[in-house]
Amino acid sequence: MTQARIVLRGAALEKAEQLQELTQLGSISEVINVLFSRYAKHLEQTWQVQAISPTYARAEPLPDIGQQVIAPTLPESDFQFDEPLTGL
Repeated sequence: MTQARIVLRGAALEKAEQLQELTQLGSISEVINVLFSRYAKHLEQTWQVQAISPTYARAEPLPDIGQQVIAPTLPESDFQFDEPLTGL
């Protein structure tokens, strides 16, 4: 088995120790191996991803279809409350 020695900065070492405790792996080396085996391909595929425009940008206007829809108007009612409401 090929071996390599790595140096982790303080914050990375703390995170590795937390992951070791959480996953109950035997060593920091095993934590690193799990990270590489599970997430290396994702890192390779997304490392150089170009940013896209935000989705909250203004939407393009809908094309004009040439017709305007006019809401129907209701006839005015001549109903009036002449007597008080009773029996409620």
